Amino acid sequence: MTTTTTRDRQAAQTARTKRAEQASPLARHFTLGSLLRFAAPSIGMMIIISLYTVTDGIFIGRFAGSDALAASNIVYPVINLVLGLAIMLASGGSALVAKNLGEGKTAAARRRFTLITVTAIALASALAILAVAAGDGLLFLLGASPELLADCRSYLYALLPFFPFAALMILFNAFFIVDGRPMQGFRVSVLAGLTNAGLDYLFLAHLGLGVFGAGLATGIADLLSAVIGLTYFWRSSRTLRFTKPQLEWRALGQAMYNGSSELVTQLSVGITTFLFNILTFRYAGADGVAAISVILYAEMLLTAIYMGFTNGVAPVFSYQFGARDFGELRRLVRLSLMAIAGGALLSFGLSRLLAAPLISLFLPQGGHVYELTHQGFLLFSLSFLLCGFNLFISGFFTAISDGRTSALMSFARNLLGIVIFLLTLPHLFGLRGVWLAVPAADITALIFGLFLLVARMRDFSARALYHHRHHTPGRVSRETSYRAD
Repeated sequence: MTTTTTRDRQAAQTARTKRAEQASPLARHFTLGSLLRFAAPSIGMMIIISLYTVTDGIFIGRFAGSDALAASNIVYPVINLVLGLAIMLASGGSALVAKNLGEGKTAAARRRFTLITVTAIALASALAILAVAAGDGLLFLLGASPELLADCRSYLYALLPFFPFAALMILFNAFFIVDGRPMQGFRVSVLAGLTNAGLDYLFLAHLGLGVFGAGLATGIADLLSAVIGLTYFWRSSRTLRFTKPQLEWRALGQAMYNGSSELVTQLSVGITTFLFNILTFRYAGADGVAAISVILYAEMLLTAIYMGFTNGVAPVFSYQFGARDFGELRRLVRLSLMAIAGGALLSFGLSRLLAAPLISLFLPQGGHVYELTHQGFLLFSLSFLLCGFNLFISGFFTAISDGRTSALMSFARNLLGIVIFLLTLPHLFGLRGVWLAVPAADITALIFGLFLLVARMRDFSARALYHHRHHTPGRVSRETSYRAD
């Protein structure tokens, strides 16, 4: 009797699991290969998105000169702010919505998705208005010299009208994955990336619009992405659709708090970019600012694989956390760390093999700026062995709705660590200390992050054992309720 009862229970559990997997692609049992395939569209999407900025840098460097390239880097902290707000809402909001889906609360997930979308538009619009009101004072505050002021103004003002669309592009890329359609985001990103590159070529190479044309090309590509996303979630989405929003302060606050680490990351990028500009100008003049601009462009491209993987798997973690399947969460973390290790070796290897071709995309070979950039990039690229783990650990805590730990991890690496080493290493090693600041920050952040991750894995192990001993259905019972909502 006992054996029959056990078999019946297992058969019923298997049937419920199959029904749940039909209800949401996030509920499937992933292997390393299937996890990589699931994250592949997101990785490709992040590469394409990074190419937006990299393509601008290539065309600016080739057709507008190194001064214009430096100017685009000077105003980048403002762009980082709008991206930070959008990524905060995308990361924290997608974790909340995916968790709601895992709990079977589809109506709440749709309602909160709509609220987060409206909030992203409002915040990005407000930021654009504030930037216009600040005028040239903002540009001087960021370090623009009188010689670079015109280029700084042109690039920033070309982008300002498109800030809301840039925010929506970031937001929808995250929610395509939550909807179980990561390929949709990849297709949109490819289309927008090709549009951006084509317009860059037209505006800079043929029409001679300079740095203003680069900003305009990026803005139009963001507009295209936003319009496609709005249409998709209005008509074609499997699960998430726009509905009448309700002002749920608690849910909105939870999404913003949970995604705060991503805001910290972007704000830190803005602050550290500012410090990089100041220090490289001090040690190498305008050539140094142009060099760090190229290095940061290359870093953005080579780390896109880490960010894409983390963003791609985050909704799976959120779903399983909402379903309280802690054993599955631990297994997924192990698979993810294996994937990150492979990506680290790949990124570092590519940085060594492709250093010269990458830099030559932006700058002619043989000049002083080129040699300065090449020397700096070889030192800076040491961070590619480590930063993927730090990005994943921070993103993992966001995915399981632990915004405080995620923000702490992000703060330790992106602000505290990099700022401290930027303020100390150059005194010891000169310009080489500037290039080594990021690798040094990654080493200290990884030690701290591994401590946090191991502690959480032990907690998950204890929870999984507790649920097993008490015969709690866990994930299956909650996934089954997903269909009934």
